[in-house]
Amino acid sequence: MGNILKQFDSPILKSIRDPLTIIDKDFRVLWANKARVAIHQLNREDVIDRICYKVFFKRKAPCEDCVIQAVFRSGRSRIKEAWLDFPDGSRKWGEVRAYPIYGVNQNVDAVLTIIIDVTERKLKLERQKRYAEYLSGSLRVLTQEKSRVLTDETKLETTFGLTDREIEVLRLMTEGFTNNEIAKRLSISSHTVKSHIIHIFNKLGVDDRTQAAVLATRHK
Repeated sequence: MGNILKQFDSPILKSIRDPLTIIDKDFRVLWANKARVAIHQLNREDVIDRICYKVFFKRKAPCEDCVIQAVFRSGRSRIKEAWLDFPDGSRKWGEVRAYPIYGVNQNVDAVLTIIIDVTERKLKLERQKRYAEYLSGSLRVLTQEKSRVLTDETKLETTFGLTDREIEVLRLMTEGFTNNEIAKRLSISSHTVKSHIIHIFNKLGVDDRTQAAVLATRHK
């Protein structure tokens, strides 16, 4: 193990700011950088030669889906994402990358792990997911509302015999638009609007715009 530590105990390795450890088959911490011990509020002497899952996570057994165990079994690197809880009460989403370190006999003698903080990325994705769900829900409500309106319009037409154009005129009239304003919106003449209103009054059995509006509102 001395050779392994010697080849990794270099200025380049020490300059890595992401939490890094080297762990052997017995889960003993052979080496850890300052970033790794700092997030657990420990010193390097507190973790060297200690069992990783005990010193870092206060567990009695290896973590579920342990990437270190997986690397020793397969001889291949492993990556997983998981929430990590720390002594200061913070909870961060980490991408744990584990790489095999081969000895002279091409056996995996140790595993190097690097934890990359991807909390912001994860939260951003969660926000995007929630926003997408919100948009999807809003679209569903709008679609249902449109379907309801169409159903109500069909009911109104079936009950009173109103044409599509008469329903449009009635809706605008109910919203308070004048004949001239309705004509401009529907690109028809004021005379045509007046004719539609007369037909609407006759079909609804009312005498004025107020009665027509009340009846239209009642039938949504």
